[in-house]
Amino acid sequence: MKIDRDKLHLLHIRDAAGKILEYSSSLSFDEFVKNSTFYDAILMQIIVLGEAVNTLSAEFKEIHHDLPWYEAVGLRNQIAHGYIETKPDIVWDTVVNDIPKLKKQIDLILDNY
Repeated sequence: MKIDRDKLHLLHIRDAAGKILEYSSSLSFDEFVKNSTFYDAILMQIIVLGEAVNTLSAEFKEIHHDLPWYEAVGLRNQIAHGYIETKPDIVWDTVVNDIPKLKKQIDLILDNY
């Protein structure tokens, strides 16, 4: 049985987003910054999410052009490669405002796959 590569990557995105939401659910911004275990775990899942986005096919990303593919990969690169100093407030804003929306959108795509 052939595995659809885009679906596999979508599952990784969904799982990483779910972990980010799970890890951050009981945290305030101050707790996020002060607790290195949660901070590191959330950053790692953003890297996983961004890497999975980066491996989606160009055709898939074009069909779903309304999703923040470029931003997800960009944040991943900033964290993984240190292009700029990672700013906790930007990461937290992404966690609180963007990840829940992205997870819902990915869930809808997977429901209709």
